[in-house]
Amino acid sequence: MHTRITIDVTGMTCEGCARHVGEALADAGLEDLRVDWRRGVAVGTDAGAFDVAEAEAALEGTDYEIVSVSSEPTGAPSERSEEGDADYDLLIIGSGSAAFAAAIEARDLGATVAIVEKGTIGGTCVNIGCVPSKALLAPAELYHRAGHSPFDGVETAAGNVDLAALVASKDELVAALRERKYVDLLDVYGIDLVEGTARFTGPTTVEVDGRPITARRYLIATGASTWVPPIDGIEDTPYLTSTTALELTELPGELIVVGANAIGLELGQLFAHLGSSVTWVEALDRIAPFEEPELSGIFKGRLEAEGATVLEGATAKRAGRNGDRVWLEVEHRGTTVRLEADRLLMATGRRANTAELGLEIAGVETDRRGHVVVDDTLATSNPLVWAAGDVATLPQFVYVAAASGTIAAENALRGAGRKLDLRTMPRVIFTT
Repeated sequence: MHTRITIDVTGMTCEGCARHVGEALADAGLEDLRVDWRRGVAVGTDAGAFDVAEAEAALEGTDYEIVSVSSEPTGAPSERSEEGDADYDLLIIGSGSAAFAAAIEARDLGATVAIVEKGTIGGTCVNIGCVPSKALLAPAELYHRAGHSPFDGVETAAGNVDLAALVASKDELVAALRERKYVDLLDVYGIDLVEGTARFTGPTTVEVDGRPITARRYLIATGASTWVPPIDGIEDTPYLTSTTALELTELPGELIVVGANAIGLELGQLFAHLGSSVTWVEALDRIAPFEEPELSGIFKGRLEAEGATVLEGATAKRAGRNGDRVWLEVEHRGTTVRLEADRLLMATGRRANTAELGLEIAGVETDRRGHVVVDDTLATSNPLVWAAGDVATLPQFVYVAAASGTIAAENALRGAGRKLDLRTMPRVIFTT
């Protein structure tokens, strides 16, 4: 009988370390090895020849130390007797944080896994969210501070902004992290990547660009995309989203930002710090509407002190363009206000990427915004399908996505019944 062995190893700091540890474990009888130096974990199969004492002896005198060893039969995750033969134990649709966390957990459990991706691997955070926005926020803050000395008698200057060069630097960072944190892990963990568009063709069947792929369990982790409300004229008005705003190579002189929650505040202040004149339009009665009221007041005071305009309780009614400029009409405190600017940024929320998945055919329930309805074990209304990350009815944070992916994989493959506990969940708005 084969046994899946998981070993915690301290002292590994690089790929070379992983190679040395892997060689020692292989010499001690462990097969099908995967060593992750970042997590300090080695996983392999024992066919009956593995000797822990021999492995410890091989590592003696090195910087590496085996601190724990656990085992479980390998039959459980990969048995296919109930559903018949299948291509994979777990098929994951999407390739972001939730998807990779689930895939790694599934491989650690000894399951066969494939990830299906129709676009760029890595999902929102590394490609168009956390990483690129923070890569621009930091230099924008530095630039702003350089031009605004807080001390009397100490004069500072900021110089010019080369937004194209700044964006190019951001793109290089994104590409490097995508390769290191996502693409490289496919080979490290033995995860198959299937490129194409996945769609359920029934409760237990999926096709990728017309090709059937079968699995014992399925995980939906397709994330979410920017959403714009139905404002009169908006479809004929050029506007930015949180994605396209990070691709600008020319700084707008004036910018209107509709929406003043985390994304709108962060990106609006990014451009304000680089020199744009920014006006925020928030439909609710205060900016940062889901934080404590005192914090909303602090945010507003800070932004106005930096020269921005903040309109709270203002509803966008109509939009249009006038030559190279855009305009927006808003209802604010009973009056109609017309705003004009070089650019319009719509930071009005995100909706789940579920429209093309065929979830009705699969019997997977969604809410009115298209998000997959899950319980606290990440199970859906289809007993063979789980969902994790931004596509599900969960808070849209990368760490929630990763945690939910891990739990969903274990529950799907082992019936562990683990629950996602959101009682203590941090969140951050990156403004200064």
